[in-house]
Amino acid sequence: MSQDRQSPVPAVAIIGVGPRGLTVLERLVALAAKRFAGTTGTALSIHLIDPYPPGAGIVWRTDQPESLLMNTTIAEQTVFPDSSCSFVGPDDAPAGPSMAEWYLDNGGTEPLHSTFPSRSLYGRYLRDAYKRIRASAPAFVEIVEHPTKAESVIDLPTMDLPDPASQGSRATVPEQLVRCQNGTTIVAGAVVLAVGHIPSAQPEERARLAAFAEMGGGLYLPQGLPAETPVTEVAPGERVIVRGMGLNYFDLQTLFTHERGGRFEPESGGRLRYVPSGDEPRLALGSRRGIPYRSKPICREHPRRDWPLRYFTKDNIALLAGLENLDGERKAGARFNDQLWPLILADLRLAYYHTLSQVRPEAFTDDPGQLREAIGEAVSRHLTRRTWQETHPQQAGDAGASEAGAAATARAGDGAGATGTVGATGTSTSVSRSASATSTEEASRQGRVTREAFAWSEIEEALVPDPADRMSLHTLLNPLEGELFTSREPGEPGSLHEWMLDFLRTDLRSSLAGPTGSPEKALFTVLWQSRLLLKDLIVAGHIDRVSIDMEILGWFEGFVSGICDGPPPQRIAELIALAEAGIVSFIGPDMRIEENRDAHGFPGEAQRPRPEIFTVTSAQAAGAITGSVVIDAASPTNSVSRAADVLLYGMLERGQLTPARLTLDDGREKFLNGLALTPRPYRTIDVEGNVHPRRFVLSIQLSSKQWGLAIAANPGTNAATLNDSHAAAEAILDLL
Repeated sequence: MSQDRQSPVPAVAIIGVGPRGLTVLERLVALAAKRFAGTTGTALSIHLIDPYPPGAGIVWRTDQPESLLMNTTIAEQTVFPDSSCSFVGPDDAPAGPSMAEWYLDNGGTEPLHSTFPSRSLYGRYLRDAYKRIRASAPAFVEIVEHPTKAESVIDLPTMDLPDPASQGSRATVPEQLVRCQNGTTIVAGAVVLAVGHIPSAQPEERARLAAFAEMGGGLYLPQGLPAETPVTEVAPGERVIVRGMGLNYFDLQTLFTHERGGRFEPESGGRLRYVPSGDEPRLALGSRRGIPYRSKPICREHPRRDWPLRYFTKDNIALLAGLENLDGERKAGARFNDQLWPLILADLRLAYYHTLSQVRPEAFTDDPGQLREAIGEAVSRHLTRRTWQETHPQQAGDAGASEAGAAATARAGDGAGATGTVGATGTSTSVSRSASATSTEEASRQGRVTREAFAWSEIEEALVPDPADRMSLHTLLNPLEGELFTSREPGEPGSLHEWMLDFLRTDLRSSLAGPTGSPEKALFTVLWQSRLLLKDLIVAGHIDRVSIDMEILGWFEGFVSGICDGPPPQRIAELIALAEAGIVSFIGPDMRIEENRDAHGFPGEAQRPRPEIFTVTSAQAAGAITGSVVIDAASPTNSVSRAADVLLYGMLERGQLTPARLTLDDGREKFLNGLALTPRPYRTIDVEGNVHPRRFVLSIQLSSKQWGLAIAANPGTNAATLNDSHAAAEAILDLL
């Protein structure tokens, strides 16, 4: 029935309108169109607050260079719900296209599952999605853009307003005042914080480098988005020390070479030759592990495809928890190291040795099927005997508990800043390495299972006699461990430079061979699928909170990133070409940056060339490298406790928001990186523990509740991101 709304128009403020804010807008518009159908006048006002264009935001700006690539393929992005989403009914019309559909509709011809699009292309998809959402909004839904930053959100005193649905009675409507940088103020009944990546306060060591650069006439560029980094301040020929060899580095590599006129010319075997322009700086690369993330095995010949997990499945997890399935109210309460990792490890071994048997059958002395049988038997025992109580006899009182877990020590990937185990021996939630015997230590390091599974290592060694052919997760993640180099120079014996080139060439060959042609790259497909399932399990509440923090975030996240989150093969080919051309040199692992006291600069003076006031060393490589510029290319931690953003910092200071806390097994409390929030739809909780009924969070700051938040919604997967936005939109409309 038609209804005139005489009371003030309900308003929603969405702060941050990148992909997350965009999905909230889409859900609000779609649900309001149904809920207020037939209304005359304005039924809902939606305010979008972001200094950057809605949809693309700052990260996916459409004016950034086309040479900057995404780290996922065209087929892996969407902001619109599809038929896989649990809230979409059979009669619901499609809300909009996935990026793949949009790309094809706009004349795109590149293969969807193997093309890494430019960041700006994704930005254009997001901008087009925003225009589509805005155009689809009925006349009674008002959308107002505010191209500015929100600086504060303040609760206003409650107001008594006429309720048109009753005879003169009054309704209480609490509201919030959003103050913006440009002086705009917005009164909203509900506020959504979707602020994404935020500036962070520099830790002491980085602040020291910045201060020294300022005093000594050098240049220090802190962590940030590469497209926003002032690389034009770096002069041609300057030595730049780059800390971090993850994705941010490869963007910087592109900005310093391709965008400065250099050319990469193809050669045989997927290799490239770099032709310099003369405007490039010289780049010295280092990180904690000393190597970049492994490149993705995705190319035209090997498009990304799903890998069916055999052992790490919902059915097996339910069996471990004693549940009929994972769809009911009861939660599995699974521990990652002790219960879930052995299943993932079994799938990794199965994929690795199956691929090895196809590409190098001569590596086996007998039927490889014996390894498959051993894996199956170990999993069978694990499923029937493995519980958290059994694996913690010192706490559960069961000294005879079996141990069917797995362990392989490894540091987390570059930028993660964590150290942990690739598995667990069954008696620890973090680093678990036995010192009782050399054999046990070695088994742990090689990713072997303990006790009853020593039969596995015996079978493995008998069937695959060459250690170089066996799966070693530790070596895969830390190939430089134990290596010492007497030189960094090209062509010299014992040179880090030559070792790195060999490592990069091997990784490139493996990526171009694909998951079916390289045992190491077969692990990519398993870990990719495992991560997606883990994300779903975490959202559904089936994994113990301490285990998520201490184990999944403690070591597994970095482990997966090192194998799954690397660049496209093209970027590794470019890095090889740059090293061969003398543009890039390598520092080594555990790099240490100090002040070069032999260089003399003058504060406040613009000097060309800048003095090389920084010295960088590695304990595993002889000598030192000096440079005039340091760039921190590691990804920021996105910890709310270190927020330097005016809005979040102020809300934290006023107690409106507070970091989430976790009580560990021993009773200690620790702060988490994300905010304290309710379960979905993720209302905020203040420092006193009070829930704000009209304030929601949907972004990176959800990390206390979810995992892998930087990954976009994937089509056809009932994506958690889209479910989050739907739940928030429903809750908001119920309030207004």
